[in-house]
Amino acid sequence: MASSPKDKNTTKNEISVNVDITKAKMPLPAAKSVSLPDSPRIPPENGVFSPQNQLGEIAIEASEIVSRLEQVVEGTNLADAAYNQPTVFLGLDQKRTEEIIQIVQGLISVDEDGEPLSFHALDNVSKLVMISHSLAAYCSGLERPVMQKLSTRFTTDTTRWISQLFGFLDSSSFYHDDHLEGLVRVTRMMLHYKYPRYLEDGALALTSSLPTIYSSVASPLVVVQHLCRQLGLPLACVRPVPVNTHFGSQYTMDVASLQKMLADDVSAGRAPLIVVADAGTPITGHVDNITRIRELCKLHDAWLHIRGHSLASLALPNYQRNGHIPAVADTNVNRNKQVGATRESTLPLLAGLNNDHQGRRILALPLWAALQGLGKDGVHSRIRDDFLSSERLWAALDRYRHVRVLSQKPGGDSGSYTVSELISKPANINLLFESTACCVVFQFTPEIGEDEVLTKVPPYYDKLNSWLGQILQLDAPQVPIDICELENVGVVLRFCPFENVTGQQPTIEEIQSFVQCLEQQLVILRATIQHKETFIKLVAESPVLKVVDLPDWAGLGGVRYAPEGWEQLLTDQAKEELNNLNMALVDSLRSTDSAFSLGEGADGLMCVRFGMLTPQSDVEELLNLVIRVGQSVEENSRVLDSMSEIVKKGIETATLDLQKENEERLWQEGILRQVPVVGTFVNWWSPKTKETGVRGRSLNLTQGVVESTENIYKYHMQLSGTNPGGKSPPTPQVQTPIGGSHSRSSSHASSQGVKIENEVSREVPKDSIKVLSSNRKSSSQTETKVLTP
Repeated sequence: MASSPKDKNTTKNEISVNVDITKAKMPLPAAKSVSLPDSPRIPPENGVFSPQNQLGEIAIEASEIVSRLEQVVEGTNLADAAYNQPTVFLGLDQKRTEEIIQIVQGLISVDEDGEPLSFHALDNVSKLVMISHSLAAYCSGLERPVMQKLSTRFTTDTTRWISQLFGFLDSSSFYHDDHLEGLVRVTRMMLHYKYPRYLEDGALALTSSLPTIYSSVASPLVVVQHLCRQLGLPLACVRPVPVNTHFGSQYTMDVASLQKMLADDVSAGRAPLIVVADAGTPITGHVDNITRIRELCKLHDAWLHIRGHSLASLALPNYQRNGHIPAVADTNVNRNKQVGATRESTLPLLAGLNNDHQGRRILALPLWAALQGLGKDGVHSRIRDDFLSSERLWAALDRYRHVRVLSQKPGGDSGSYTVSELISKPANINLLFESTACCVVFQFTPEIGEDEVLTKVPPYYDKLNSWLGQILQLDAPQVPIDICELENVGVVLRFCPFENVTGQQPTIEEIQSFVQCLEQQLVILRATIQHKETFIKLVAESPVLKVVDLPDWAGLGGVRYAPEGWEQLLTDQAKEELNNLNMALVDSLRSTDSAFSLGEGADGLMCVRFGMLTPQSDVEELLNLVIRVGQSVEENSRVLDSMSEIVKKGIETATLDLQKENEERLWQEGILRQVPVVGTFVNWWSPKTKETGVRGRSLNLTQGVVESTENIYKYHMQLSGTNPGGKSPPTPQVQTPIGGSHSRSSSHASSQGVKIENEVSREVPKDSIKVLSSNRKSSSQTETKVLTP
């Protein structure tokens, strides 16, 4: 909402303020699917529903829907069908209201991957705001005279209440959906004021002098870019104002530079249009020198637009009660007597800074309902609690040596004023803005000397601050924080009570619990940094460990286990084997300590990641553990490779044996036995003996020999040295050394057998596994197996 003086001559030298009062920044919580009875319908009078009955019914139904959406906070999951509804084509059949609401619930309750989402519970005022949106939609369908009456009433009431709360007793308001729309229309009004022919000539009127917009470099660039796009202005109209470097906060506008820029632009024939100042910069919450900037705007006939959360301090009870109303420009008192006053009074209308009561929407209704739901005391208490929570957290963090607080200090530079004192004692605008903090921004920093000045933290500390923020979000959610990044500072953590969607600020006990959690994590962070130097030194001395750079890892670091000489032989196959080795190493380490994890370096090779350490951690012992386990995994890998090669050759040998034996069987039995019908007659006339047929094969891993399996089927077990009777087992009829020629010569009995299956081992290459055949007793269906003891 943009506010401007209500006087007829509402143009230059004035203040426009962006104020967000109990703005409904509330996510719609998803809900579990429940069956609710139909809303009770109020019986019509004479068969016709009156507006009162219809509004009551809509409010009841909207309230029920909000209640259903809230129930998902309890953790109830929806069925897959609730959110897995196809939406490519519109179905031919009508859907009931219950089905449509369930679909909406499903879409709200899960993310794109189908994972459930968590939401904060809504308070009564938030529910009222949501219901008022439904009522506003209903009112948009009423007849135009009724709609105009409602719009006028809601807009007038809300404007009067806001003016009283914030001390702008003679002001008007403009309500809009987009938070930048007010700034756009105020700037358009100033274009009409500075260029009288702007309405008739448009952009041609700007050729005489270029309009100029002033904004701090600390403010988001997207604001002025959006402003230029909406008004059709070139970016050359924007003049970035530098921030303070020597005196004052480095996040606020340098007033001396602004003064020089305004003077230079006027001398160059440019037209100062608007200055965008901050009462609470977007991230750090600092306040520009509003008094000095306002004086410069009066001098150069420019509009001052102020925005930021610290504007809420104007609504503190004592400020309003003592009558400290922000004065408007003195030069406007007699403007009605000036030539052109009539035209100036129409400028807000030309710029669209009026609430269209003829339109079909009532934008002020949700805010109107929220203000009444809170009441004057409720608004004051919420704003007071917001500033108090920032003040308490700031004081708790400022005592830590390795924590740098970047936000504005509560109580001013001296810290002598508290929020409670500002409420109980008279205060002016400057004191209010300087003594209140709308947010708390802090970061973990390295150790610095007494005379050393730290600007931006090293890149590694950005990772540490990101890790710290994630831990605090999980372990201490009672104080909600965001992870942000400042260009000249690095990654920071930000607590802003004015953006807390729950509406309830943390208590003193909750802030103490948050600080205790933070203190525990600071101990871990300092210990990890101290161990890192030792870690790098010990890894450099090891012949089998190499340091791996992990850009996004906040832990101790990463190492890669590589046997000596492997770095000179990094072919594609060697890289794959090295990756497999390190992955197996991590699997083994995780069974010992979950602090180890698998990482990937910039070269695409796998490594072992070390997490955060405590002061008691022994880095040398951890690295020795990695080396020992790595050597064990490496040795086991060699054994498996040898075993894989033996099994592979054994399968090949068994295949050749079976092929040759099958050929011999066909030759001995004759061709006639293989001919259909004829073979059946021959087998009946001259049956085959039980000893005929192809014998299976087993692989003796101890001797490296492929043997026939008649002893296994005869004794129904594998024999190792002796048979059940105590005698030496009979020698297999066929024994073929792996890699040797086909042989039927006898040899010593196998002491250990392995049964070859189609799926031998996961270490055996797939291209070496073949489906072999053998004969089980006299069956003609054959297979090859590996028997393991």
